[in-house]
Amino acid sequence: MKRIDLHYCNEFPWTPLSGWAGAKSVGWVLKFTKSGQPMRPDSVSHPFLVQRKKWCLMHVHFQKVDLLFATPQELRLFLDVMGRNPLPSGPSLLEGWPCPGRPNAHWLSRLPKRAKPWKYRQAICRYLSQSPDVKRFLAFYENEPVKFEFEHVFDTYIEAHKAYQLTCSAKKNVTT
Repeated sequence: MKRIDLHYCNEFPWTPLSGWAGAKSVGWVLKFTKSGQPMRPDSVSHPFLVQRKKWCLMHVHFQKVDLLFATPQELRLFLDVMGRNPLPSGPSLLEGWPCPGRPNAHWLSRLPKRAKPWKYRQAICRYLSQSPDVKRFLAFYENEPVKFEFEHVFDTYIEAHKAYQLTCSAKKNVTT
């Protein structure tokens, strides 16, 4: 059985693919004292979650497997990975990831066994690329695309700390 349902949410609907496709809940910002001296980065609620008033959640039921997608980027990631033959392993998809020791937390490892054979993956990729409901899902985000980069907000502490160090060294060069 094949079915796609679209639901509209006021808050971001996290899915197993959300974080892997770029969704963030915590961001880092640089803070400054009243005299303009840089302080260590501070964590804040990431603006990603509140960039829209409405989100679209696509629930796909395909041959006894349920899948959820909250952004077009999640759908593209899914189609990219599922369209590969052979199917890549979770650890191989974690190259460059800052915490490589947790492949069981990867969305691919959470996918049901029946969704992993090549024949199934070909069928679901074909279905998702041709479905009018998927086109409606993508059209929902077309006029107002999902943003992942926000000015003055860093996605990781490491990025924020590098900016902090650059700011400190720039301040030293100005004063000397």
